[in-house]
Amino acid sequence: MQIRVGTINDIKGLAKVHYESWITTYTGMFSEETFKKRTYERVLENWRPRLENLDPNYRCFLAETDEGEIFAFAECGKERTGEFNIDSELYTIYMLELFHRKGIGKLLFQKVIEFLNEQGFHSLLVWVLKDNHSARKFYEKLGGIQIAEQSLGDSGILEVAYAWSNIQELNI
Repeated sequence: MQIRVGTINDIKGLAKVHYESWITTYTGMFSEETFKKRTYERVLENWRPRLENLDPNYRCFLAETDEGEIFAFAECGKERTGEFNIDSELYTIYMLELFHRKGIGKLLFQKVIEFLNEQGFHSLLVWVLKDNHSARKFYEKLGGIQIAEQSLGDSGILEVAYAWSNIQELNI
């Protein structure tokens, strides 16, 4: 297994992991209509601008097997809302269910923190669905403190924000 920076050449593998892990993670949290609208093709389309992103503060890290199969990823960069006194954000972290609870999420998180530290960021924010108890426990174990809650659009689904005020001091 290796963790490396994702490139445009990884688009299909990243989209596959994103599509499949989104379904296994969020079944029961989103409506059936939402799942019907979320096709692999739509997810694939959304990856191109991300991987062609020229912002030096953005990174996508991926985990792949020794055979080169992508099975997890994490994206990070500058905090997007400006609503908090926090300068960076973990945008996404997804993993195929087969690889859960093997320490890979923590390794991806470490890569994100290393990169953000190198870029000169000081603090970190991540949004997670309130009903995603597994992810919430993960971030809490890593020292994240819940700082906000909001509705995800007009869906009625709640998400919570976790923050780390000083990522230079994180000992993961």
